[in-house]
Amino acid sequence: MLNGHLSSSQKFFQTWLLWLSAWFIFYSNFPVSAQDSSQSSIEPIRLGALLDTLGVRFSLDFAYDAGVVNTDSVLQTVIPDSLDKQWVSGLFDHGGVEVSFLGQQVIIRKQQGKIPKKNILLISGQVVDGASGEPLPMVNVGVEGQPVGTTTNDLGQFSFKVPDRFAGMPMVFSFLGFASSRIIIPEKDTAVVIHLREYAVRLPEVQVHYRDPNQIVRAVRSAVKDNYLLQPYLMTAFFRETIQQDKRFVDVSEAVIEILKPSYSDSHDTERVRFVKGRKGRETNEMDVVQFKLSGGPYHFSQLDVMRQGNFLPNENGHSDYKYSFDGVDIIYDRLVYRVGFKPYNDTHELFYEGEMRIEAESMALVNIDFQLTPASIRRSRSYLIKRDARRFRTRPFHAKYKVEYRPWKDGWVLSKVRGEVSLRVYDRSKRERSVFDTVSEMLVTDFSMANKRQSIPWSETYRSDYVLSDHLGEFDPDFWKYYNVIQPDEALEKVLSR
Repeated sequence: MLNGHLSSSQKFFQTWLLWLSAWFIFYSNFPVSAQDSSQSSIEPIRLGALLDTLGVRFSLDFAYDAGVVNTDSVLQTVIPDSLDKQWVSGLFDHGGVEVSFLGQQVIIRKQQGKIPKKNILLISGQVVDGASGEPLPMVNVGVEGQPVGTTTNDLGQFSFKVPDRFAGMPMVFSFLGFASSRIIIPEKDTAVVIHLREYAVRLPEVQVHYRDPNQIVRAVRSAVKDNYLLQPYLMTAFFRETIQQDKRFVDVSEAVIEILKPSYSDSHDTERVRFVKGRKGRETNEMDVVQFKLSGGPYHFSQLDVMRQGNFLPNENGHSDYKYSFDGVDIIYDRLVYRVGFKPYNDTHELFYEGEMRIEAESMALVNIDFQLTPASIRRSRSYLIKRDARRFRTRPFHAKYKVEYRPWKDGWVLSKVRGEVSLRVYDRSKRERSVFDTVSEMLVTDFSMANKRQSIPWSETYRSDYVLSDHLGEFDPDFWKYYNVIQPDEALEKVLSR
């Protein structure tokens, strides 16, 4: 599929781009089938044999813990002629068991407990520029010294839920180029407005001189084991996919996921992702031209860890496909950071990126990175971004931009946020109509803890690269979502979800 000799960085990102595979399909190609009331009866049967029958008849793959499912139990039931997820879930309808569907995979496991409401404090509000009053998007919000956090939306709004034992601790608001602001977490739910002031870097005091960017990026690679965790840890993350057609929200999918991240010293092991719960809001009347399906979002986003993969940095021999530039300094988390730009030496084949890294001057840790497909690469990207489209449509990507952020914890840094934006122009040849589709996917790590040897995510429960998030979202459960930090939706998106 790929031509030529590619660096590990190129191979990784070309594979990762598949999360944005868009399937352009007529709605008429998916007729809604009426409920078929005819059912076939069966004799009493062992549960294990019944699962085997369902697996063959409906192409299902059952994954379960033997301590939860007793396959030797005998039951008498009737098998519907078409797949009925509620009927399948009803086979295990007893306390403490949860059934979820990931594509054709059925996962049966112990039900996860919920955090009692009395243990949760809600701090909500807005973060604005102290000088202009304009809202600040993507501001980092967290508790100082604790592995919990969230972020503001495009309107600067946030909603942060923390255990009540954090009352009295400093809550920190940080944004690139602004001085951090702190408040003390109150003992009851509170709404606040935070004003951040621009941070003026005082060059005479800091004594910032030109630095060789090649030396900086080599130092970043050498310092990975000093700046990032060397043992596995378990992350809880909020994931959202949104699709806009001509600036109107037409599809929203959200989920809570768990990620088991290997050590940064282990380059061979891979992240494992487990789907916990999801919800969706959709107004199909607004998207009557084509249907998008974004493949494997949580799976690919969990692996978009630039520091663990070594992307855009020189390899162990000092070789890189990118040339670097020193673009000055800035302030983030009240720390001096170097700004190092990068772009490819040769942009004549495959996919390449250009962007900027922010690197802490003292520790040489990567704090965040912005990158996008180069103009030449975006013109070559269609075969990577579009998995399938109907002949009636002509599709052309014209924008692909990404951002990865880390946040400080103790003496190191942990993955905090991943965001991807891709825009495509769609031309309907038969109707001679043009549309612009904008897709945004965001992953926000809201909590994490060090993983012991007994903590693991079995392969049978992992989210795969070909899973489509919107295909297996369940009913909206307001009680569940009360206890998880999410990225606040803006007003237009909120209206879609309320439907």
